[in-house]
Amino acid sequence: MMNGLRMQALRLLCIACCLTCGIGVSWMFPDRGFAHPHVFVDATVDFVFENGGLAGMKVHWTFDPMASSQYLTDLDINGDGTLTAEEWASQRDDIAVFLAEERFFLHVAVNGQSVFIPSIRDFVATFENGKLEYSFFAPLAAENGSDVIVAVFDPSYYTDFQIAEESFRFSGRSEGISYTLDDAPELAFYEGQIIPLAARVHF
Repeated sequence: MMNGLRMQALRLLCIACCLTCGIGVSWMFPDRGFAHPHVFVDATVDFVFENGGLAGMKVHWTFDPMASSQYLTDLDINGDGTLTAEEWASQRDDIAVFLAEERFFLHVAVNGQSVFIPSIRDFVATFENGKLEYSFFAPLAAENGSDVIVAVFDPSYYTDFQIAEESFRFSGRSEGISYTLDDAPELAFYEGQIIPLAARVHF
């Protein structure tokens, strides 16, 4: 049963999804030799501050229309073309478990030390206007005076998380924050061929 759930999560979350000619899907045994992005996700990260320190990040993903349509066939249990709260609730926890194994695609360091985020909360999926969207809160505690680096990427490079400077936001604090979005060669992935962008935040 768990193997079946894991395969479904793999398919839903684009990790090993290879769309071929718009007809078939080969996702069980991906070949890295032919890997390139098959799914595109627009991501935003909102740094949430409480009591002067960082409390965590509100993360939002919007899947491209082709991937959204494909994944809806799995999420839409009754096949009526919509995603209800009940349908999502029945699958949410299994998908969250798989995402945890993938670090929620959040690569984080606080004061130079890599941080693993073990769990998320408020995990919601919606399907509207032909697009699947995920949102969740990732707890990340950091005291005032910290340096935080965050990059969003899939090391397998099956999913391309697209992110820009305006994709990083700040809630609960308006002063005393310095922020840049730069290439992060120290986080290069896919055998060092891809260099992600990383937000570097000091507060």
